[in-house]
Amino acid sequence: ATGGGGGAASIDGNVAGRNGGSGGGGSSHTGDDMSGGTGVSGQGNAGGAGQQAAPTYPGGGGGGKSAAGGAAANQTGGAGGAGLASSISGSAVTYAGGGGGGTYHSGTPGAGGSNIGGDGKMGAAGQTGSTNTGSGGGGSGPSSSGAFNGGSGGSGIVIIRYLT
Repeated sequence: ATGGGGGAASIDGNVAGRNGGSGGGGSSHTGDDMSGGTGVSGQGNAGGAGQQAAPTYPGGGGGGKSAAGGAAANQTGGAGGAGLASSISGSAVTYAGGGGGGTYHSGTPGAGGSNIGGDGKMGAAGQTGSTNTGSGGGGSGPSSSGAFNGGSGGSGIVIIRYLT
């Protein structure tokens, strides 16, 4: 599978989310392109757009396997796109949820998709995606004490199942 697209940084200029298996969430602030990245057909969905909305400047959510990332709105970061449940391991497990968008100042960060994508944060590093799910990390939000990194994506997993 193609790796997921990175979320955009909140800087001046072109700040669109990156393309990938699922698209990264778009940024905000004063960029001329706050759109989310695109996903690869059959693998994932697009990331949501960021919003140039002072004072929180919320970012868009990352795309998940089953749904696109949510767009930022009303001072709130976009939610990560939903993942997809599979029983290939012998029990139902959800994989590939998108990370939530982060915010600056006093906004509400976006939740990670399907409770396995990392939650976005405000004034802190983004939450890491759940282990062995291939889910995206949450976006970060800067604070007066400095800038923070987005959360890391959760590790993937390889399952080989034989029919008996």
